[in-house]
Amino acid sequence: MSVPVIDSSASLSADDAVQRWSELGTEKREELLEKLQEQVVIPRPLQFFVGELSVDNDKAVEIIGECRGKPVADWTDEALILITTLWLWQVGKVAVSELNQADLSFSLLEEYFTAKRRGYHRILGRPETPPAESESLFDIAESLVGLRKDIEQHHIRCMRINGATWERREWFLPKADINPDELPEDLQDHLEARTGHRLPPGDGHVARFTGLTEQVIESGTNPAEILVALATYALTLPQLDADYSIITCARGNKLETPEDIAMSDVMSYTAVRSDFDPAAKGVRLKNDQIMNAISQRMRYNVVCRVRNYSSDRALRMQAQAFQHPDIAVMEDAHHNGHRANGVRFVTRAPLVFDVDLPGGTRRLKGLADFRINRATHDEARQFTPAELAVVIRISWWMKVVTETTWRHGLMFDEKYCVKLDTYEDKDGGKLARRRAMLGEGR
Repeated sequence: MSVPVIDSSASLSADDAVQRWSELGTEKREELLEKLQEQVVIPRPLQFFVGELSVDNDKAVEIIGECRGKPVADWTDEALILITTLWLWQVGKVAVSELNQADLSFSLLEEYFTAKRRGYHRILGRPETPPAESESLFDIAESLVGLRKDIEQHHIRCMRINGATWERREWFLPKADINPDELPEDLQDHLEARTGHRLPPGDGHVARFTGLTEQVIESGTNPAEILVALATYALTLPQLDADYSIITCARGNKLETPEDIAMSDVMSYTAVRSDFDPAAKGVRLKNDQIMNAISQRMRYNVVCRVRNYSSDRALRMQAQAFQHPDIAVMEDAHHNGHRANGVRFVTRAPLVFDVDLPGGTRRLKGLADFRINRATHDEARQFTPAELAVVIRISWWMKVVTETTWRHGLMFDEKYCVKLDTYEDKDGGKLARRRAMLGEGR
């Protein structure tokens, strides 16, 4: 269902909002409220303040439910503000969690959307003209969609995340900063040490990583080793100064029905810096336990995201949202697993695949991401846009490897798709089994 937009005045008041919702008519209003309920269940954790109410995801679903089947005139003022905020979220395709911790009001919404459009105009180098007299706030929100598409011709939409407050802030990274064709000599050495092959000559990273993947396949080595080599390579880069590096990717089966992907259909490898001392960083788990726990959680995340492809509304409502590249702080504020593993400062790059299937080429999101972590609370070591650019560069290399592998009808090695969690004692007596499967010293 397309989200309806109604023309009206330049600003938004309670009376305007009542009129907009009323003019939808009962059937369209119910359809939209149902859509908002579905979208707000688990997009990202939300936390708004509306009047005297504190509203999280569950409370938002409850408030929308209370309004369904009621005339708009019977909605409470708090419900009107909240639900109108969510409608504008759908119209403008914004990150609604940018408003986390805000005291929502109609004047705040007007300020937020007009300021965002000014910012988009600034990025595009266009005049920052004030809203026209005939423009409604809904018009302004809708205009963001086209402006964002213009920006994304030369920029990548990214987020800054505060794990303590769940706030997200949108920003844009110039694509020119990625430099995917920058393929240094130490990368070549690292790939050869892991796979026995170097990048062949070619014009650009796509041709060269395609050629490498085909050479590795021809030699009888599973291309998952290239992804693992790239993950471990990231730990060698002084610029990234990472403690952990994680590649997670669907194996390559069930691509026609991604909603059916299970945890055993997802490879995940966590590389931990060789000299990392968990105890010195206040991390409870040992290195091999960290590897296992993080990879298992990453598989789970993929399974949660692919529910977005389900035709079952109940499953879609349980789905995690697709990601944008991001820089995150305080990731351990609300997550016991993150605390145990030392997941604190993180920067992530999701991989988006173009896959040839019987029905044609399909773009698939949510099946993979590459991320690095710093197990520290030192604010001076927060990740920067320049460092995210390096992570995205590596993820683009991984994308070529993955698409080439799948194009040859192959899947990534099953040994990277299993949880190995049997330990004889707290010192990990049986972890030799993991090392044996993954390769000694890897």
